[in-house]
Amino acid sequence: MMQLPTMTLDEKIAQLFVLRVYGATADATDEESVRRNQQAYGVDNAAELVAEYQPGGVVLFRNAGNIRNPAQIAKLSNGIQQAAMDRPATDPVPLLIGADQEGGKVARLSPPATWLPSARALAGLGPHAAEEGATLFAREMRAMGIIQDYAPVADVNINPENPVIGDRSFGTNPETVCTFVKAQIQGFHQGGVAATVKHFPGHGDTTADTHTSRAVITHSRSQWREIDLPPFEVAINADVDAIMTGHLVFPALDPSESIATTSRPIITDILRGELGFDGVVITDGLEMSAARIAYNDEETPLRALQAGVDQLLLPTEGSFAAAAKTIRRAVEDGDLSEDRIDQSIERIVRLKRRYGLFDNPLVDAGHVGHTVGSRDHLEIARRLANAAA
Repeated sequence: MMQLPTMTLDEKIAQLFVLRVYGATADATDEESVRRNQQAYGVDNAAELVAEYQPGGVVLFRNAGNIRNPAQIAKLSNGIQQAAMDRPATDPVPLLIGADQEGGKVARLSPPATWLPSARALAGLGPHAAEEGATLFAREMRAMGIIQDYAPVADVNINPENPVIGDRSFGTNPETVCTFVKAQIQGFHQGGVAATVKHFPGHGDTTADTHTSRAVITHSRSQWREIDLPPFEVAINADVDAIMTGHLVFPALDPSESIATTSRPIITDILRGELGFDGVVITDGLEMSAARIAYNDEETPLRALQAGVDQLLLPTEGSFAAAAKTIRRAVEDGDLSEDRIDQSIERIVRLKRRYGLFDNPLVDAGHVGHTVGSRDHLEIARRLANAAA
């Protein structure tokens, strides 16, 4: 095991969470941001959240007031990272700042950040275009201090009635999706951002949206191996940084009908064991309806850790402190070992080191405009959009 930063058990537990914060600056004082942060965490702003808890990451959203313009995002990222470095801890730990930037309809960073077409549209242009687009996204995200992109989508969208994947997928053919997933992972890496494929074990054949309801995949295990699995295998071979779980019931893989996020057979036995993946496993948002059916909001994060997950994304608002206490109590009661937590901490720290966060997590906010929405990037975007049209 690598040498880990010195952390208390509570700090280790907080490192597992990726949280939503409110406000355009790390030290936000506007009434709405303070109200929402107090409601969620009992603090006024992101800097206080980091000082109090040391979460492992945050994810940026426009509807949380985080996204106004590139320079503002860079300053927000710097403020969050500076708060981590200023903590009175033996070993300050920087954060993984993430965003959903797939292209098409799922693009949290809107103009002047460069916009690109959907995965389906890029698939019509060839793998070089997909790689080029991912590199462009990554360079702009990195300039704004965003280190982890929750992309690309590795789902094979074989169901035309799928309400949530659709053109977010590169296509209906596993071989096509494999080609473009690999290309985008390479592009994200070239641009200096961690790639996160989703939604394991495969969200392509469903008529339900896990944001709002329970989704069951009825594929047999052999169908899963033929259709859903190949893009994830390709991603692992391409050294993908992280894999996001889907809140999917997949009876052929786990007869208990636990969602994949809380399924030890799916995460530990298949993803870790059979496929040999030792990167970061992150949940889809735990605030989504499909993650809130079997267990309460305080217990689901624990169940995900017991299944083999590392990063706990977006616990339901107001549940973070109670969920962290539930995990601590499980350690004290022997239901979850601290060694198991250390395994996740090692993977998360390894990812942070891979992208240089322990060397310097700050970005040059004064020069962000030289990259984000630059003339070269806009020309690439125009060329790809015109070709896709």
